[in-house]
Amino acid sequence: MADAQYTELAIEQGAKKQHDRNYIYSDIDLSFKEHPSTGDLLKITGYTCIKQSMRNILQTREFERIGHPEIGSNLQDLLFDPMSAITETRLRQSIETTMGNLEPRAIIRDIQVFAEDDRNRYRVKIIFSMMGSQSSETFEQFLYR
Repeated sequence: MADAQYTELAIEQGAKKQHDRNYIYSDIDLSFKEHPSTGDLLKITGYTCIKQSMRNILQTREFERIGHPEIGSNLQDLLFDPMSAITETRLRQSIETTMGNLEPRAIIRDIQVFAEDDRNRYRVKIIFSMMGSQSSETFEQFLYR
């Protein structure tokens, strides 16, 4: 996903744009496993595709991707601040802003950040729904110092 282009998925109908609610999001599986019968790379779809993208965005620093400095977050800078409620809030706000800007396929319902002092990490839980879907899905990620 180094050359990912985040564009609005829409279809033209006359002069109006309407979202295609039947669109199936897909991407390659970054485990790079091959399909047992075709030998091609495995494909992921739907919520799994969005979760993979969220994980990549959270693990990418700002300005890390050459040619796309806008892709990434400043979470790594916040991880070394003292573990407190203020840092949890700043992490949550940063994740909300980053996901809002870089993952338009997901409608964020809730973001929870919990400090785990004894393990030197934060547990991030994002509850979201896919554009065009009513059901919600949960994405969890640990952020380590």
